[in-house]
Amino acid sequence: MKPSKRKERPELDDDTRRSYARLIGWLVLALVIAYAGLQMPLPWRLATIAASLVGVSLAVFLLVRSLRRRLPITIMVGALVFFTCFGFFLFTAGFQAIFWEASVQFDECLRSSVTERATQRCYDAYEQNMLDSIPGLR
Repeated sequence: MKPSKRKERPELDDDTRRSYARLIGWLVLALVIAYAGLQMPLPWRLATIAASLVGVSLAVFLLVRSLRRRLPITIMVGALVFFTCFGFFLFTAGFQAIFWEASVQFDECLRSSVTERATQRCYDAYEQNMLDSIPGLR
């Protein structure tokens, strides 16, 4: 029988496991901060952008490291999940920062809306304010 040319995944020692666990812990902390920032009013929502940028860079680092060192597949999948979540948060908070004035008006409108119809009016006004803020669109 010919020996297999596939490389086996190396066993991780305790220090290496702890360092990856620490990195994943920092990613979870950044994820919590990004999510919490997304729930806050607009000036605080900028924390989502900062935490998401840190999270995306750490997730890419973890993904590249796990591919190069042939780490367990769960670490690779976790890095991809973190990257996707942080990308979504960054995209959402980034657009709210780009359309700052429309987002501030939307937040104020939502705070004062009580009924479903009033909430729908807030969403309609938000969409209209975003479209109106793009030069050359109308």
